[in-house]
Amino acid sequence: MEFNVDRLWWTIGIILLGAILVGGAKVAFPEVFDSVVAYMKKEMLGVSLPNITITLK
Repeated sequence: MEFNVDRLWWTIGIILLGAILVGGAKVAFPEVFDSVVAYMKKEMLGVSLPNITITLK
């Protein structure tokens, strides 16, 4: 039981550390961060949305 609780605290700590690092990057380098997020959104939406054209009669 204690091993699982320890693993949970490590997981929570790593998630918080990641959030702090992402927040720090957003504050320190806002234009770089925004351009990376925009690029990732474009790439993900380009993959997930097929190019389908619908014609109405």
